[in-house]
Amino acid sequence: MIEINDIDIRTVERELDVTFDTTRKQIIKTFNDVQACPGSGKTTMVAAKLLIIAKKWKQAHQGVCVLTHTNVAKGEIIDRLERSVDGQKLLSYPHFIGTIQEFVNRFLAVPYLRSEGYNVNQVDDDICCNKGWHLLSRGTRIFLERNHISSLQNLQYKLIDGELILSVPGFRRISTSASYQNLESVKSSLISDGYFYYHEMYAFARKYILNNSSIKGSLQSRFPVVFVDEMQDTQRFQDELLNEIFQHDNVSFQRFGDPDQAIYSSGEEGNQTYNQVTLEKVEDSHRFNHSVALLAKNLSYNRINLNSDTAAPEQVLHTIFLVDEKSRHNVFESFAELCAQAVPADCKSPIKTVGAVGVRKDDGLTICNYLNSFDKGNSTNTFKPSKLIHYFYEGSRLKDGHQGYRLILDGIVRCGRISNSKLSHQDGTQSGYSTTYIRKYLRESGLTIDFNILIKSLIENEITEGAWNQSVTTLFSYLNLDDLTQIQEFIYFEGDTSLADTVNNVCANKVYTDVAGRIIENEVATIHAVKGETHAATLVLETKFRSNDLKSLIDYILAENITKPTAATKIKFMKQLYVAFSRPEHLLCLAMDKSGFPVQHVGKQEYAGWKICDLTMV
Repeated sequence: MIEINDIDIRTVERELDVTFDTTRKQIIKTFNDVQACPGSGKTTMVAAKLLIIAKKWKQAHQGVCVLTHTNVAKGEIIDRLERSVDGQKLLSYPHFIGTIQEFVNRFLAVPYLRSEGYNVNQVDDDICCNKGWHLLSRGTRIFLERNHISSLQNLQYKLIDGELILSVPGFRRISTSASYQNLESVKSSLISDGYFYYHEMYAFARKYILNNSSIKGSLQSRFPVVFVDEMQDTQRFQDELLNEIFQHDNVSFQRFGDPDQAIYSSGEEGNQTYNQVTLEKVEDSHRFNHSVALLAKNLSYNRINLNSDTAAPEQVLHTIFLVDEKSRHNVFESFAELCAQAVPADCKSPIKTVGAVGVRKDDGLTICNYLNSFDKGNSTNTFKPSKLIHYFYEGSRLKDGHQGYRLILDGIVRCGRISNSKLSHQDGTQSGYSTTYIRKYLRESGLTIDFNILIKSLIENEITEGAWNQSVTTLFSYLNLDDLTQIQEFIYFEGDTSLADTVNNVCANKVYTDVAGRIIENEVATIHAVKGETHAATLVLETKFRSNDLKSLIDYILAENITKPTAATKIKFMKQLYVAFSRPEHLLCLAMDKSGFPVQHVGKQEYAGWKICDLTMV
């Protein structure tokens, strides 16, 4: 086991130009599970620990395993490590940095499927559903539609009593009907062509472990140090599999996250061994000042004592706007006026408005009731590429060059996986396509500069069909991928017709307000879309899912209730609103129906750290 001491920490503090307090130093030294509050510098802590370990790592065939829930979190960690010579050592064999899904696929599910004679071209729910639906007979489609089934999402294998059993939509048991037989045939075709669903890869992984008792020991030996980031969003089936493999005396296993921000349930049961237990806590945030911390901590489900060393300004403007059906749309102008006072003109963080429910409902309360033009699908971070060239167009639009470059690498990885190609390294090994292995291959081949120049040229210049076709050929020649037949459709040229649409659509989700000559740009999005972001100011809109979220928790918002809620809907609301409340650096505002606000406080100018502004009277 790696021992980390104060000298190691002082060295990495100088490298990263940070200072860790006693709590953070203890977390870096030990392997206790951690609850890190919003803005606590969790990624910096993880990166610092990894850099220390990288300096000390001597084993040639054992590595550090870093698992995340999303590609965004994985990218943040990789970005930090790439800035250091020591950190770069962790980006290639024998180490592994990737999502939990990537780990399960690479080390368990894909080896199992190959042992059974199957190739894996793509693991993607949308592709499986679309391809499968087109393969259905007309009669089966009619049968499914008659049973109100419009997707093949459930046409997956599940592990039941140690056996892989195919779940067939529309049927509870095996049937001799033509539709059942057709669905079975469609599944066979998908598997023969190498297409699989995300979730069923866990079933294959478990079957592999059942069939090979030595697998767990091999993984424990290969990865004696394991970190999991974003642990709060890990589902129970993922948690149980990771624990089965890595909860062992031979493995140093540490998990980071924030159970108070567990909002990605996706209908699955959440993990039990992290979100439901008492954890070591980091409660002080670097994101916002103390006035925001006091308001946000009232929505902490685990009742952490959220605080900040940054003093609150003399004039605190956090406001609850009381609205009704006629005045909801006026809240944007009132919010903008406060932003002009509270947000410094040179602040680089965005101003945003968020709500839990973004889909328009005739009889509901959603973001659309405040901003009629809002379309959930048109947020700036919505990117659904269907061709390689889309990655380049999006990369050219991104202001962050590193982010655009990484996005394009993701597109090239997708090409490699669709074509089932391998990279042959100088040490005689072969690897599948991943951003880490592409970078390694280019370094070994001395082609990194040529590759980067070509990418830069495509990002910075208008792409013509001729330039694209020539560039793609050159690009894949660098990676020794000569047979492009399987990815022909994916790499086909397409003009950037989406640019105007993208600008117009995103503008439909933005509100511009002129406040005494200063233009306040305010982007509207769902709470889920802004998780992990830092805002200059945040306006939280009341929405309805069964009941109104702000009304349901107004006693917590006003610090009149400190008990943990027990109702499932209230717990869901609390975690969503905690994410929203903990985004802004300078200003937090709410908009809620006046009818749901406590009558005894209506008419007051301020209460419990909030200004109260009744827009129904304006």
